[in-house]
Amino acid sequence: MIKNKKRKSAIFQMDPFNKLNLDSDTSISLIKEAKSQGIDVWISYPSELSYEMNKAFTIAYRVSREGLRVCSPQRKDLDKFDFFFIRQDPPFDMSYLTNCYLLELHKSFNKKPFFVNDPSGIKNFTEKIFPLYFYKLMPKSCITEDKEIFLKMLHKYKRLVVKTLYNKGGEGVVKVSDENKKKAINEFLEIKKKYSVPVVVQEFLDGVIYGDKRVILIDGKPEGVINRIPKKGEFKANLHLGGQAKQTTLTKREKEICMEIKKTLKKEKLFFVGIDLINEKLTEINVTSPTGIVQILNLSGIDLAKKLWQKLLKKMT
Repeated sequence: MIKNKKRKSAIFQMDPFNKLNLDSDTSISLIKEAKSQGIDVWISYPSELSYEMNKAFTIAYRVSREGLRVCSPQRKDLDKFDFFFIRQDPPFDMSYLTNCYLLELHKSFNKKPFFVNDPSGIKNFTEKIFPLYFYKLMPKSCITEDKEIFLKMLHKYKRLVVKTLYNKGGEGVVKVSDENKKKAINEFLEIKKKYSVPVVVQEFLDGVIYGDKRVILIDGKPEGVINRIPKKGEFKANLHLGGQAKQTTLTKREKEICMEIKKTLKKEKLFFVGIDLINEKLTEINVTSPTGIVQILNLSGIDLAKKLWQKLLKKMT
């Protein structure tokens, strides 16, 4: 239990409990650990955030000390909280972006709360664009709407992954091959049309069959990792799509990748981040609502929820 006379408080802006797996969800794990530390925990929803003059406020629901029952809604000013977690899942659409703008405005006029992650960092460094700041660490990639550029990539690399920019969990991600060029073109055009944005066109990495590593970095430091193995015949390793979590460690090169991005993560106040590594190459940097800490705990015994709160509370002393 924390010893401060005044209880610390945290609010989680997140998806509703009924949309979450209460046994494996990272936000739930963080809430449970906060409660065990004696922290006063509240939840809110992005649609209930408002901004007036120089301050943001929200409709908030206190989480009971026993279990995960939520109490009656109250209007709460954000500067009354010590910590604010931005944990709602993408899509990173105009609503998500506007939410970040409002929180960024609040931050410019108020010292509290401490954001996990900083709204400016989330706004400026979206998951699939962010890695391109470190292009030397990545598989060959481009972002385009141009069919001819796509075809040049297809001709050069033979197999590609095509991804929409602002979704999550493997949605809008397909694998294409030059063995069926017509189908590949159709897949590219269909994703571009469906999501109305340019797409990521990326060299396919054969090594994905051996796993897609999710590394959790806290305050820039890699603290835990799992290897997600795709189902046989699949290339997406997402756990909710049937990928299997396995215990693993970081190679020397993977540790170097973490070190190369650390300075940027700290500078942009991206405190809690999940990166994806395939074949010792960086494919995504997750800054909105990274997941995986429950699986890491189950496989390795490393309690990242506890580590995260230890570091956060230390910042307040």
